[in-house]
Amino acid sequence: MKTTTSSLILLGAALLLSSCGSKDKEAAQLGQRTLGAPLKYSKLNLNANPLNKTVCDPFNSIPADNLQQGIRASLHYRTDGMPVFNTSEDFVTFAKKSEQKLFFADLNVPTRKFEEGFATQSNDVLKDDKGYRLIEHFGLKFDTLLTLGADDEETDYELAILSDDGATLKVLTSNEGVPGSQVLISNEGEHETRMGCSTQTISMTKDTTLPIQLTYYQGPRYFISNVLLWRKASEAGKDPLCGVKGNDLYFDPNKGSVPKKAFLDLQARGWKVLGTENFHIPKDDYNPCVVGTDPKITNLKVMEVLMEGVFLNWETDIPATSQVKIVDKETGEVILTDTDNGLRVIHNLEVFGLKSGRTYTAQAVSISEDLGKTLSDIIEFTTP
Repeated sequence: MKTTTSSLILLGAALLLSSCGSKDKEAAQLGQRTLGAPLKYSKLNLNANPLNKTVCDPFNSIPADNLQQGIRASLHYRTDGMPVFNTSEDFVTFAKKSEQKLFFADLNVPTRKFEEGFATQSNDVLKDDKGYRLIEHFGLKFDTLLTLGADDEETDYELAILSDDGATLKVLTSNEGVPGSQVLISNEGEHETRMGCSTQTISMTKDTTLPIQLTYYQGPRYFISNVLLWRKASEAGKDPLCGVKGNDLYFDPNKGSVPKKAFLDLQARGWKVLGTENFHIPKDDYNPCVVGTDPKITNLKVMEVLMEGVFLNWETDIPATSQVKIVDKETGEVILTDTDNGLRVIHNLEVFGLKSGRTYTAQAVSISEDLGKTLSDIIEFTTP
């Protein structure tokens, strides 16, 4: 059997050609029964971030180091009949929200061409409702807790965004339990990579966990950038490049996004790209994209095929969960079963709710205790 590595970027979309435009009727009708007592249970609810609805670091291949590190994001895109949105906040408010959850290790996307879309492990891409790859007219809403890294000084900081197209950065607030927000940076509109600067500084200590929200939108193709920077400062918004734009000004998109003089000058003036240690997932969730120990799947077998179901069996070398990815070969529809969060080495799973007289492919899916993830080779069966 063929194992995968988590660093190849989970998976979520790997189990769907496009969750943005997928049909969920059959998946909602699918049932399962896991046989055999687990050795123990995962400490996490793995159904909270199912593989078919999770995308990891779609712009980078850098995974987070631990479960609470990183940035959680939602994806929003235009459908037929929707107007052209010209701000990131309009996108995340009025455009269609994808079922996918996205997780990022950082916010560091130097100017680059974005022609291939959101790549998945199976070499598919996320698509819109019409089946087109999603490379323009979409928005992202990032939520994270901002903290100091081990080498960051306790002081006041100003922030800036290099974005193509629009972006807005807010600090989330609460007044007597009523949620609110305060805009730090507004860098909206359709434009080439432009430096948007904060209007005020923020005070950071080692104990600070500042809830921030960044909304971003990609207008017309083909360039994309989204880089969050900060520097020590007593006053905000005075850098000479604030408001200055150009898709080949800060980085060279034709040469692997290498920094150019303008960006190197920013660094010389104290600006620093925030790193993975500065971002943390809110406590109500976890980052499913961390690198873990991938279980090895062997001996996947179809034990019995029924008119509307199938019994499957496989083994793993370490305790891991039991799930199955099933594809209807006639419709191309992808179905992923839930997990009972049990960790086993012998896996027996009954899947029911299939259709009679149909040919399906199946892959075993197992997740280890530390979130290593493996999809098996594909086998095929036909219901009578």
